[in-house]
Amino acid sequence: MMHQKNRSTGQWVRAVGALLLACGAFGAFAEPPFVRNGVAGFVVADLEYALAEDAEITGACPDGMSLNLAEIYARTPAGQRRDGESETAYGDRLKAAAGQLGTAPDGRNLCMYPEIAAPDTHFRTVERDDIPVPGIDLDGAVSTGDFIAPDGAAGVDNQFYRVVGCARSFQSSGLSNEFTIEMLSGAWAILIDLSGVDDIRNDDAVTVGLYASADPIDVNANRKALAYATYAMDQDPRFRATASGRIRDGVLTTEPVDVRFHTVVNSLRLERPLDAARLQATLAEDGTLSGYLAGFTPVEELYDYQFGYRNGRGGDGELAPEARRAGTANGAAFVLGHTCHGVYQALQRHADAEPDPVTGHYTAISTQYRFEAIPAFLVDIETRSTNAELAAGKGGSHAP
Repeated sequence: MMHQKNRSTGQWVRAVGALLLACGAFGAFAEPPFVRNGVAGFVVADLEYALAEDAEITGACPDGMSLNLAEIYARTPAGQRRDGESETAYGDRLKAAAGQLGTAPDGRNLCMYPEIAAPDTHFRTVERDDIPVPGIDLDGAVSTGDFIAPDGAAGVDNQFYRVVGCARSFQSSGLSNEFTIEMLSGAWAILIDLSGVDDIRNDDAVTVGLYASADPIDVNANRKALAYATYAMDQDPRFRATASGRIRDGVLTTEPVDVRFHTVVNSLRLERPLDAARLQATLAEDGTLSGYLAGFTPVEELYDYQFGYRNGRGGDGELAPEARRAGTANGAAFVLGHTCHGVYQALQRHADAEPDPVTGHYTAISTQYRFEAIPAFLVDIETRSTNAELAAGKGGSHAP
């Protein structure tokens, strides 16, 4: 009788042990710290265009890198340094010549009106398809001109890289791919939230929100973004989007949705749109969300926020004076090593989405960002400075 009792007890212990093992030692059905009641919030702490390795490594630019107007002039007989001309005087003459080359015969600035310029034969683009380029497949097809990802995945839609891959400022030491500096300085930020999460590793149906932030990113003494800070979502519906998604083996993917974020250049307020945007990102155990945000950017708007600043607005929300916008664009082109009309023409030439219904010409270009987001508390109010509402728990928390 005692033997039978011990055997039953042993079976019960083994059954409980098996259940605990199946549940991951009490943890399989428990939410991780960055999820609360099926909701998780994030702030993007690092963002950059997804680009290939430097052209020097890949050999992407056999004809050399793109030139700015001063460099173009310096290659002409008139642009040679004169006998006895000082370095300063020569530099001033190059800048003056660049100003003339950047102005149309009718006096219009070519950064503001790039469509009227003659073709820039000195702007180089990546013509090879065999260079590993990071990103994801946006259209579910392998088409001519698509790249192969570093892991061998085919069909990467990333024509923006083709446009800027031979620009010095988009190499690893360049200045054109450092959005994180702007973001951590408080200029703008991006928020992400997940809701309806039943299992952070595998869930066939989650809702993903993408928002511009109404608040600057909180940083520590080392200028690193702080996890679990509180951020308010921008209340303008143009900067809010929701997509359906799923999680498989810890990888979050979403259905396409149009999104729009803020960006700031030289105190000019601009907008960064991305049509049919998709997220493909991995969720780490510590709550870090990292991967790709990719879609198609309307060419005219991409040129405006990245190169030409034609629609840049001041702090009052009004269109900034043209002299300020043109000065910013011309100065950037000079420093970063390109021409406004050269990059504009390349964007038009390599656009690969959203065909015009009349002409059939593509009006948008595939664009991919790499990002890393960290856990955050998100609240749906005008700004987190509304302390009374936060204290009262109003606004609908989107936080873990």
